[in-house]
Amino acid sequence: MGLFDFLKRQPEAIPGPAFEATATLEELLKLATSDPAYRPEFYRRILVEPLVVITDENPEQVVTQQTTLSAGSTLRVQAFPDGSVPVFTSPERIFDGEGPQAKVAYVQMKGRNLMETLHGATLVLNPYSEVVKQMPPEEIAQILAGTMLDIGKQVTIQKDTQVLLGQPAVYPTAMTEGLARLLSQEPRVRAAYLGWIHDPADSLPPHYILCLDVEGEMAAIARQVGYVGQQFLGPNEPLDIVQADESSLTSYFRETTPFYTG
Repeated sequence: MGLFDFLKRQPEAIPGPAFEATATLEELLKLATSDPAYRPEFYRRILVEPLVVITDENPEQVVTQQTTLSAGSTLRVQAFPDGSVPVFTSPERIFDGEGPQAKVAYVQMKGRNLMETLHGATLVLNPYSEVVKQMPPEEIAQILAGTMLDIGKQVTIQKDTQVLLGQPAVYPTAMTEGLARLLSQEPRVRAAYLGWIHDPADSLPPHYILCLDVEGEMAAIARQVGYVGQQFLGPNEPLDIVQADESSLTSYFRETTPFYTG
């Protein structure tokens, strides 16, 4: 399974709607199943939004109230026979589909705290709902470390290099539309351009290059763009990203039409 595989009833991959800043975590989960543009925001929000886990307490003896778990306290949670732990975006999702039909006791805590508490476990998000996401330990570790989007590396050109620039013969419409939805969430991005680049002296084949006109530092945005863009490409297809400046490389893009304008 890939790191964003879903277990059942996965919808067809279709372009998602315009991003809504007020979207709930559950809504982001549904959007992210078919549209990589929403995955960076999903991975960010799952750390700060509350998640729910079923406990082994007697629900008849549980008083509904907000409590603080002290350091060293024990939390007994229900797990599936394979050891994975069901986790929910809200208490209502516990009772979806083939979920429990009687009252249960549950604990709600911030996603980061829950993931740290259940260290080493595979989490199954909304296991009884239409959209289900399995989160293995390696993915959870990346989410907690903030490295979920780190699929590329930054390279500084050490000497003048002659490259061939142009437009791709086959335009990656699905990728640029997905990136446009992602960039609509980033007010610092003024424009984004697409090109086709080849360095005859390099072993890499000709490939796509993105030029981002960004106000200020670009690293965080480039990580998201690289992650989302790569979801539309093959595993061995490179993708370059450069920031618009006064260089001869990025001046080429100003003569082309951007696929996104902010």
